[in-house]
Amino acid sequence: MALIIFTLGGDNFTLSKGREYPLHDPARVNVVSGYSEGRKLYAYDKGIEEQFFNIVVEGANSTDYNNVDDWIRNICVGPKNTFTYTDEDSNNHTVRCLDIENPLKEYVHQLYRGTIHLREEV
Repeated sequence: MALIIFTLGGDNFTLSKGREYPLHDPARVNVVSGYSEGRKLYAYDKGIEEQFFNIVVEGANSTDYNNVDDWIRNICVGPKNTFTYTDEDSNNHTVRCLDIENPLKEYVHQLYRGTIHLREEV
């Protein structure tokens, strides 16, 4: 199983560890719904499906922490820029990072865990 790679132009980094299980990458339909005053349900199908990736990281080192921090603050700039996420099966996805701050938190000295949230561009 390959490791995860983030790439944007000439910038890239590889997480030193694979994702933690269970994997949860939900695909969702994009249907807007609401109720009228008479409590009738109205639903509008926007016709696109959204794919989300939740990269659960456990036991990341300080290099991973610094790479994720730099990536979110200076390269992808949170959700501003799209980039290529190469998953553990070597599939490429054009995504946006939904995080606006580093989601990795130190839980023991120099070991980090958290979940990086990505949304695939349709």
